[in-house]
Amino acid sequence: MSLSEEAIREFQEIYKKEYGKELSYEEASDAAYRLHQLAGILYDSWVEDQKRKKRLKESPKGFQLDGVGYTCFICGSGTQTAGNWYDKWGIKCLICQGAVDRGEVPAWVAEHKNGWYSKYDLESRFNVKAPVLRRWIKEGIIKARTITRDGQGIHTQIFLLTDNKDFLPPKKLTESGTVKETKDGEDWYHSEPWYRFVDPHKHLKGYKIMDRLKVTEGEEAEKEKPKKGGPMRVSYTYKK
Repeated sequence: MSLSEEAIREFQEIYKKEYGKELSYEEASDAAYRLHQLAGILYDSWVEDQKRKKRLKESPKGFQLDGVGYTCFICGSGTQTAGNWYDKWGIKCLICQGAVDRGEVPAWVAEHKNGWYSKYDLESRFNVKAPVLRRWIKEGIIKARTITRDGQGIHTQIFLLTDNKDFLPPKKLTESGTVKETKDGEDWYHSEPWYRFVDPHKHLKGYKIMDRLKVTEGEEAEKEKPKKGGPMRVSYTYKK
């Protein structure tokens, strides 16, 4: 679907008012079209969500969704045909739904992702590699909830804040931040890990995971020291 010239001109005016930059007609046309497509996708998703909620009133315990292309809210895996389950907590693969049914993990973890860390979260936010994490679990340093395949093996593991109150901080304290850089008169934005913006040990004072980690200066930091007030250029390594 093409947009009218009037709509594109209006987009140009709104963009200039909000960002102080004037787009060419071609730039505005491309950006407006992409925004229009995104709005269509979001609307279709909303309509589909409303249909699910209506059906859930008829089947309050949940039901399987038709088709494929769904992502489990817990493990993040894609689901196959007839391989998913939807209830008031959201979409889950049948493996994770089975784990909920067996009490391996509480049902709320599907909806409330801020209440737990995944293995990926611990690596991306703290640089905790798999061998170290396995050792921590074995030694009882951190408590894991194991999602099994029908009670056998390990499908994935998650780490609830309620199980690790003194060890893991709220996830909002370890969210990445946005940094703006200006190159050739253009503003560019990219994400940086949380520990580049604060003193990590002060920021997470009182959480025992900091007793297991140390902050080290990377090679990049040696070449380019941060400006006063700028983000810290650090990385994490675990203490043996």
